[in-house]
Parts: sequence; structure tokens; C-alpha cells
Amino acid sequence: MKKIIYFLMITVFVSSCEQPEVGYISDNIHSLQDNIEVPRGVFLTSPPPAVEGSTYPMEWKISSITDKDGKVTTELQDEHEILTWLKPFDPNTDTTLELAMKKLELTKQPSILMNPVSGQFAFTQATRMVVNDDFDVNVNVKNVRGERQLDKFSHIKLKPFKQVEFPTEMRSRLQLGKGNGVWDIGSTYTVLNDFDPEVPKVLDGTSRYITIKKISTEPKQAIKVKMIIADSYGVALDPSKVLFYPDGASYLQNYHDNSIGVVNDAEGSTFGLPAPPFPQYGRTYSSGTNSYLMYYLTTDDAFTVDKVAYEADNGSKNWSAYIDPSTGEIRNRAYIRWGVKINDTGTWEIKMKIPYTKKK
Repeated sequence: MKKIIYFLMITVFVSSCEQPEVGYISDNIHSLQDNIEVPRGVFLTSPPPAVEGSTYPMEWKISSITDKDGKVTTELQDEHEILTWLKPFDPNTDTTLELAMKKLELTKQPSILMNPVSGQFAFTQATRMVVNDDFDVNVNVKNVRGERQLDKFSHIKLKPFKQVEFPTEMRSRLQLGKGNGVWDIGSTYTVLNDFDPEVPKVLDGTSRYITIKKISTEPKQAIKVKMIIADSYGVALDPSKVLFYPDGASYLQNYHDNSIGVVNDAEGSTFGLPAPPFPQYGRTYSSGTNSYLMYYLTTDDAFTVDKVAYEADNGSKNWSAYIDPSTGEIRNRAYIRWGVKINDTGTWEIKMKIPYTKKK
């Protein structure tokens, strides 16, 4: 009996000395994006993975990458020289080219990085130099409890480089004035987003009202953008007729805020930054797609309304409410709303024609 009691006491003692299990690592850790589509040449991050209750901290790393044939490749991990903004351009502090250049860094970077703490992928501008399109990324993750090898964690599909993106709605609008600051919508042309069927026309020059085109490969690393506002026949306004959009004591965000100096000529304003993308700064909306909205108006003496063209497209109209009794002309102005992002270097022309107008 004493031996049994002694054995039980030893068992209890040994059991009490054993360390309890610490932490937990799930067998179901997975990516929230099984397939990640990445436009070449654009910085992009993935969402953090689903760890399914696994204990933090966790340590992540890419263990290998394979191509579409299952062969190990380093193509996404090969380093290329890229020029990147360490912080976005800010006109309040980056008042000279020298100051803006301090925010730029020329470094060698791979096309893919993995945050060792969060498990997020980051895709850099170096993807523009990658030849192949399809890759499977294998990942290793570990914590205090153990580790998991996660093969084919995500499939990466590289898409063509997007020189121009349309993150939010653009509008070219004719406004008709009733006097005393009251304006009606006369006609509006819109481009909603990247998927709008008007986008190809905007880029190939066949859009009726908005065109965006690259007119020079210079400068090689920087970007220049010339904005032209014109009547519906393409006759450009003098930039003095194009105004900031008032917003209380200030004004809404605009392209003038996104340039180190502005060069005006008889037909437009040219903006410049030492590297794309353009634009980068939004005084009204600091983040999200609305940060790409840029607003302008024209003076009310920039155009006359082309009544013949208007009624040919829209039917007869009673214009009497919009006639200025002092001039006998239709009160009008343009409402201009850009919503474009340019990712490429060189010199670009963005041109907006205002519906049913003739330059005075």
C-alpha cells in the first residue's frame, strides 16, 4: 500500500512539474486572396492573412516562388533599381525641387516583399521589369507554438502596366446661370472609373470631351502634365479664364497644389513633379479615391452657349431663365472635375472640352 501511495505521489509531483502547452497555431491559416492581380509598375499591398486564432506574435517569410510550370524562380525576388517616394508630395513643405527630391530614394528593390510581422505582401514598382505573368508563392509562418509550411499560399497574376488609372468620376459640365449665384446643370459628360466604356476613347483621342495622352518620353524620371480646358470645338481657353473652385475661405483641391511651379502659356497650364504618380496631394480629401478629384471652374465670360448644337442633340429649349438682361447672352460657366491618376514618366496632355460651348 505504501508503494502505491508513493508511486501516486511521484506521479502527481512529476505532473505538476510539466509545463502547460503555450500558444496555438492553426492548421487552417490561409490568405484572404487566393489570387492576387497586380498591375505592373504600381505599389500595392495585400490584406493580412487569416490566422484563425493562432497566437501572436507570428513570423512570416516567403520560402519559395514557382512559375506557371511549377519550377522555382527568383524573378519576383530579383532586385531592380526604382525611384520611390518615401513620403507623398506636399506643397506646403515641398516648395522647391531640392526639398521634394529629399523625399525620393533611388534603390534596388525586389518586385515582392512580405511583412514579417503582419504577413502582408507588398508589390513594388519593380514589377514593371518582370517578364512572366503567373507565380505561386509558398510561405512559412511560425510562432511560439510551432510553424506551418503553406505551399501555394497565393497565386500572383501580373497585369499590364497601367500608365493611367481612373479611380473616381470625372465630369465636364456646362452650367447655366439664373443670376444671384444660382446655377443649373446644362449638360454633363462623365467618365465613372476604370471600367467605364468611355475610357478607351479617352486614351485613344476619340472621346468627344476628354482626352489624355502622352506627348513626350521626356523627362525620363520626372512627370509633366499640361491641362487644357477648351470649348466643345477644341479651341483652348487662356489659363486666366480657369479658376479654383471656392470652398469657404479656401478652395477645393486642384492640380496647382501638385506641382513645383506652374508654367502657363496661351492654351494651358503645365504642372510638374520629380517623379510619378500624379497627382499626390489632396487638400480636401487626404486619402481614398476622392484624393484624386481635382476641381476648377471657368469665368462666366469664357464661353457663349452653342444653342444650335445643344438643341440638335437635346431638342428645343426655353433659354429665357438664363438670359442676362444687361448683355442679352446666356449666363454660363464650366464645372471641371478631374479624377485621373498618371503612373508613368514623361510629358502628358490632359484636355477637357466643355459641352455646347464656343470660346468668346
